[in-house]
Amino acid sequence: MATLKEIAYNIKNLVSGGVGSDDSDIDLRQIKFMIHYHRANLLMQYTDNGRKTSDIIYQTDVLSNSSSGVELKSVLGFNEDRAIREVSLKDSTAIDSDYEILQLVKHADRSFVSQARFVKKSSRKIATRENDKMYVWEGDSLVSDGILSVKAAYSNPTEVTGFNEETSTYPIPEELISVLVKQVAELEFTIIIGSQGARPNNQTDEQTKSKEI
Repeated sequence: MATLKEIAYNIKNLVSGGVGSDDSDIDLRQIKFMIHYHRANLLMQYTDNGRKTSDIIYQTDVLSNSSSGVELKSVLGFNEDRAIREVSLKDSTAIDSDYEILQLVKHADRSFVSQARFVKKSSRKIATRENDKMYVWEGDSLVSDGILSVKAAYSNPTEVTGFNEETSTYPIPEELISVLVKQVAELEFTIIIGSQGARPNNQTDEQTKSKEI
């Protein structure tokens, strides 16, 4: 599987015709931003708003829980919170404690779910999401401590805990990598894939002129 760095350099080489050049003004940071943007669009198209997704697109972010809510990093806009696959909490004071998987419900439905007969215990914790914050509840009280783990399809993979641009697998199905590269190159740089030989960069042009002289 490819890393973000590999995908970005692949696009840069494609745009520059595969010939390295000192005068290239292509910014790798800008290319990486384009990669995130087009990845999001591709996943929206190919997953039917998250109904059928590959595990590779999900990452786990680890956060400190708070009664004032946990700032959730931007996730893909799948319908019905489908971008969030799993939310779990563990006691931060116990080193060997296990994560408890939480039911994620709409904030407006919290009271109904807490009182519903299919909730086994009245003290069972649940998670709600309101705007860009995640809250953990136990009954009618907000839980103020613990370590929150949120497995989701994030808009910017580089913001997620533990992601490394050089070593981490970029969260996109392998079969979509070539599509991603092609889209960024064609739509962002307005080039036609396969016609690079007819469009040399400055370095190649200077070499040709020197031979003619």
